[in-house]
Amino acid sequence: SKPKSPTTSSTANPKLPAGTANTQRAVLNVWIAAEQQLYAYMDEPPAPLRADLVAGQTTADLFPKLADYYVNPALQSEGIGLIKLKMQLLNGPTTYNLGNPAVTALTATTATVSSCVSDTGTTTASGQPGPLTLDGGAGGTRGTTNLQLVEGSWKIANFETTGVAKC
Repeated sequence: SKPKSPTTSSTANPKLPAGTANTQRAVLNVWIAAEQQLYAYMDEPPAPLRADLVAGQTTADLFPKLADYYVNPALQSEGIGLIKLKMQLLNGPTTYNLGNPAVTALTATTATVSSCVSDTGTTTASGQPGPLTLDGGAGGTRGTTNLQLVEGSWKIANFETTGVAKC
């Protein structure tokens, strides 16, 4: 079953200049698509991916769409997180909620999105919560994501999150 995410609004932040509304929506759309792609990869069955990793396949081979949304260091960080998940044969969260992300800072080439994302947490094959370091157990992450304009496309460059019990 696919993880479900309620529709997330991509409305402009009224505290930023009105002329930036379309850019804010573009940034939020990339942020939302990146999160949805990450959850889709987390939801893939871990055993075949683990076998491919052991056989020498790379992060770029197994998770090719990450590069559509992320650049380093975030690209490397998310790839490593997915590899750790699959190597420990963990299942991704069954449901997630992207909350109400907002663009909180914007320049011509950089943007910051503040968010609080919650999910049901990773699980082992037997359905037990995965380790806390790999998103085990229900909860959320509150944080900021920094995006950069790279060759005409917004991409996630880095992020800082803190675990929270509830968004």
